[in-house]
Amino acid sequence: MKNKPIIAVDIDDVLADFASFFVDYSNRNWQSNLTHDDFNEDYGQVWGVDRDETTRRAQQLHDPALFLAIAPNFDALATLLKLKENYELIIATSRRSSLTEATHSWLKKHYGGIFDRVYFSGIYDGVITAKNVTRTKRDLLVEHGVDYLIDDQIKHCFGAAESGVQAVLFGDRGWNKHDDLPAGVTRCVDWTAVEAYFADKR
Repeated sequence: MKNKPIIAVDIDDVLADFASFFVDYSNRNWQSNLTHDDFNEDYGQVWGVDRDETTRRAQQLHDPALFLAIAPNFDALATLLKLKENYELIIATSRRSSLTEATHSWLKKHYGGIFDRVYFSGIYDGVITAKNVTRTKRDLLVEHGVDYLIDDQIKHCFGAAESGVQAVLFGDRGWNKHDDLPAGVTRCVDWTAVEAYFADKR
């Protein structure tokens, strides 16, 4: 029997500024001219390259040493400390399992003592295909009895809500625009809004 409701928190573009890292790295290494608004999870579409080149670039991009240097969202920590008083906080990420050690090190550095468990969905392990882009964290959330999800990706929030998990769609980004959010999904544009959302749950 669990003592506190469980909040699962995504990492990239919720706790970490991954989109800026992706855009900067792509522009430096592949002569792209991307902006933050161009980013989404479908790397091949963003880069405009075929599957083989997408896989090659993604492998290069997902170097653990690079991920250790990604900037945190500096507004998150104060809210997370408050939430931890009444909720169990866990990580639910779509990062590749090859980034496990780097991710734990990064979390310890920027959010030490905040999260009780870290789970990797495995969505992007292996060869990148169109199917990867449609898969969600729903099964992971259900398996671990999660009550709430904070995530910047619409598909994960919708998948959560369909399974009875209340979802916070984080941020107001080019890749998560949606005019008609379903029941169970609430947009919070920043961590101040997240704090207010959970204050209403008490």
